[in-house]
Amino acid sequence: MRFFSLILALACAAALSLPAQAHNVWLEPDAGGGYVVQFGGHEGVLETFRPEKLKSVQAFDQRGRSIPVKIEPREGGVRVRPERQAAMLAVHFDNGYFSSVSSGPMVEKPMNENPGATSGVHAIKYHKTIITWGAFAQKPLGQPFEIVPLAHQTPHAGQPLRVQALLDGKPAEGIRISLGEKGAPVTTAADGMATVTPVAGINQLLAIRRAPVAGDARTTSLSYEYLLAFPVHE
Repeated sequence: MRFFSLILALACAAALSLPAQAHNVWLEPDAGGGYVVQFGGHEGVLETFRPEKLKSVQAFDQRGRSIPVKIEPREGGVRVRPERQAAMLAVHFDNGYFSSVSSGPMVEKPMNENPGATSGVHAIKYHKTIITWGAFAQKPLGQPFEIVPLAHQTPHAGQPLRVQALLDGKPAEGIRISLGEKGAPVTTAADGMATVTPVAGINQLLAIRRAPVAGDARTTSLSYEYLLAFPVHE
């Protein structure tokens, strides 16, 4: 019960901290030992999604060993269930292509399927929840866009925590990172490093990278958003 209470706290806190103009993905536990994939934004309102948007869910134990995960499509979303208790969970979610004509509203179509479209975005989300800290937490998972905490023990509230942003496995400079939507943003240095100061309770580290795209008829930009959730010692 303590395990599920912690995950529920992580999920609820993440929902409350979602940026008003962004969408994020996270996992919320259910009574059957599984997790419901939640997707939302715009003041934390949950939205349904097509199951094929969920590309992968990974689970790891305290030693960093992979745990099989069963993926179960359901009405309006997906439920997942690790084979045994996990110490960390990770998600890859592809929200697809959106485009607009001039200053009009975004529609869920690539530019080449939206006549007259002048701009577009391919929106991809990544998520990682650290349930129990260990040496595995500071090792990259290999996500194309990833925030890695450089600590193997549970951080303490009020004490600096170094993190590193990686893009295709290499240090990423200029990535905006903040603790929740109201936290003061910091920007990663040339080595991808930045320092944040966790607060009491459950922390949600948000990172955003947006870049122009050339030569692709479907879009003019690529958007990566990352949400790292973790507990601290108070």
